[in-house]
Amino acid sequence: MLAGVIFGLHGALKKVGIADVIAAFRETPRHQVHHAELLLIISICIMCIYDIPGIIFARRAENFPRLGLHRVGLASFCAYALSHVLGAPAISSAAIRLRLYAQWGVPRAGIGRIMALSGSSFFLGMATMLGFLLLIHPHAIPVFGGAPGMLRLGGAALAGTAAAYVLAARGRESVTIFGRNIPLPGARLALLQILLAVADISVSSAILYAVLPDAPGLTYFHVLSIFLAGFASGLFSGLPGGVGVFDSVLLLGLSAYLPPATVLGAILLFRVMYFLAPACLAGICYAGHELWTHTKASGETK
Repeated sequence: MLAGVIFGLHGALKKVGIADVIAAFRETPRHQVHHAELLLIISICIMCIYDIPGIIFARRAENFPRLGLHRVGLASFCAYALSHVLGAPAISSAAIRLRLYAQWGVPRAGIGRIMALSGSSFFLGMATMLGFLLLIHPHAIPVFGGAPGMLRLGGAALAGTAAAYVLAARGRESVTIFGRNIPLPGARLALLQILLAVADISVSSAILYAVLPDAPGLTYFHVLSIFLAGFASGLFSGLPGGVGVFDSVLLLGLSAYLPPATVLGAILLFRVMYFLAPACLAGICYAGHELWTHTKASGETK
């Protein structure tokens, strides 16, 4: 993948200057930015309810105080938004959730269930969407080569993984894998996980589509396909926000429709809106919560 990205970028960036990228960034029409801002608000709302399936799942095994939507929203949003920029999301988001939910009296087993469902939701949603896109339109992702039959076979495997998860969770409380008993959330919660992740990915890719100029042949579904490929590559790289990898895959895919400088300008704007702005807001919220908790604990000690 790295070799392919480097080879593709060498051709795409031959005649691109930093001034061209900045100009494309600044020339984005205001109505497109406002459209993207509205989608960003919807995306943040989805981030705030990402942990709800995990909370329901945790309550089946452990009794703990009612958290309220404000606490669930804080933990879910901070873990989601900050893990994008901290990197290694499986570790960073888990650490944030562990810190917050432990403060609110959630037992360790319950926190484990919350982290398990919240951490797996995005992968399930991505597998579902990428699988169906490859099944329906195998060449919608320009960075994926290969015969349509092989691409559709890969799509069927990805979509089948999510379907198998929902079916496995139906009517049984746990499953044994390699001698370990793993609790299952049930078909309804499993389906809710996937629906939340699909909605999240659909809106976040719509933000990118909103800041791109119109181009012949470039539809939302093409952008969604390229976005999925880029996000999956960046996620598995472990780099903060998939920096470099995510952007390179987007550039390679979108350069078939738009000039590289225009694509880089849109990617830069998307980075600011989807990664940087929510992360800054989440950092302020998390720091404010820690300060309030510390102040309250100091007052009670006195």
